[in-house]
Amino acid sequence: MTERELLTAELAANGAMLKELTADVPSADAATPPAPGEWGVSDVVRHLVEGDRDKFLPRVRRILVETAPVFATVVPTAGDTSDLRTLVAAYASAREQVVKILSRLEPAQWGRTGVTPSRGPLSIEAYARSTRKHDTEHLRQIQAIRQALGLRPKRCEARLALSVPALAEALAPSADHLAATAAGLDEAQRRRRPAAGEWCVNEVMAHLSHVETELFLPRLRRMATEDQPSFVAFSPEPWARERDHSGDAFAASHAAFMRARAETLAFLRALPEGAGERLGVSSFFGPISLLQYATHIADHDIEHLRQMQAGARVVTARS
Repeated sequence: MTERELLTAELAANGAMLKELTADVPSADAATPPAPGEWGVSDVVRHLVEGDRDKFLPRVRRILVETAPVFATVVPTAGDTSDLRTLVAAYASAREQVVKILSRLEPAQWGRTGVTPSRGPLSIEAYARSTRKHDTEHLRQIQAIRQALGLRPKRCEARLALSVPALAEALAPSADHLAATAAGLDEAQRRRRPAAGEWCVNEVMAHLSHVETELFLPRLRRMATEDQPSFVAFSPEPWARERDHSGDAFAASHAAFMRARAETLAFLRALPEGAGERLGVSSFFGPISLLQYATHIADHDIEHLRQMQAGARVVTARS
């Protein structure tokens, strides 16, 4: 992909990233600031809406039909009390329209300019790059608010990447934590689903073994050796439906996970300088660096460890 195609792909993906970062934020917490004088999640999303809907989108449209238009200062809408879901949808709609325009631009059109109140003359390409930077700043801000609220980390969605030492520290203990969670359960309990449609302990372990072996490690290796490999988003639902993984022995799945995780850790520790910045292109995350994707693995561990712990508590209580 060209640099402009990568830029457009990332801008397109950020609508989905914002939805993922905010989907589990309780309504009661959406406007809660992490500290006095700071923004809550709704404030950040409202600011992003104003940036796309009220500035970027109409300004790009004008740049394409006028010669160097001069833009007036946009005053934020006073008293906007839209709920978080409405704001996220408004952002997604505006961003979709922006991406549609950018994806159709001829090379010369990327250089057309308008005059902004704060930065003076700005080409469409420079504006798009500035918007990508603005997105990342505020996606990371939402991740920080999530942390303050005690919500599960979604660092990859926020375009955050842990360092290799931090990744090793996060990834190395996962196998032990999973084993400890299942240690007090007999095989019948490991196969018992906590509720209809939910995964049992065996299914969680089988899923973690599968993605580590078949997705995570192979994709990291491809990113290290190929130029911008593309990845289709993985959906666990079809995998779960293909057969009943509740019958997969926990010990076998756990052993396979441990082997693959050891390879993942060895791979990360052996990365040459700069390799962590190599890109892959995910149909969900958009352009993503190797270390960002590895950070997703750490967050994925946390998600499913909590899922396994919750399921184990339910089946133990029933027993």
